[in-house]
Amino acid sequence: MPMLTTGRQIGLTLKSAGRLRQIVAVFAKHGFHNILERAKLGQFILKKIAKSDDVDKYSTAERARMAFEELGPTFVKLGQLLSTRPNLIPPAFVEEFKKFHDQVTPISFEEIKKTLEEDFQRDLESIFAFIEPAPLAAASIAQVHLAKLKSGEDVAIKVQRPGIVETIQDDLVVLYNIAGLLERYVPESRMFNPQSIVDEFFKTLELETNFVIEANNIRRIAINFQDDPIVKIPKFI
Repeated sequence: MPMLTTGRQIGLTLKSAGRLRQIVAVFAKHGFHNILERAKLGQFILKKIAKSDDVDKYSTAERARMAFEELGPTFVKLGQLLSTRPNLIPPAFVEEFKKFHDQVTPISFEEIKKTLEEDFQRDLESIFAFIEPAPLAAASIAQVHLAKLKSGEDVAIKVQRPGIVETIQDDLVVLYNIAGLLERYVPESRMFNPQSIVDEFFKTLELETNFVIEANNIRRIAINFQDDPIVKIPKFI
């Protein structure tokens, strides 16, 4: 399983530089030209990138939320984290970021099947009697499918989205660079400590993308509640 590494350890690669341009373009479209220029990111704003015609209809917080949505899973997760930290961002942003939710467009069952077979290195028909093609839940990092083992046991399969760790890694590199530029060139951003926010975000994602840690936590919780007749913890296989 791919593991995240902190973006502080890596410089901008050609790939992450391309992602930086993409991120800058999205924020420029949503009316953040001024702060991009102040953070010395103006060089990445193409002249043809003008703010959207309806930018003035929305508040700064609304425009930030729309930009995060457009930029995909990493930024949606960042928005979710920030929505729980009213000590870090203004109330208007907290309320906007609360609108993010985990239910996203699921990836196809063909991709899920391919990922599982690569992981198990065998045909799924030799392990499962049935897998429900429609996901029980779909989030930005993984999705869950109900299934039945050959032994007859009902199970839930949690499958990490293919390439999600690499996508998050690329975005973390860019986020660390942007955070550093904000702290250096936009003094009022320092009260929010952008680099510390990205550090905390990295730690959160490191836990969420490491299913081994999640499995161990499930086992630990099961042991703690093994004598409780009310609480039932699923068995991890």
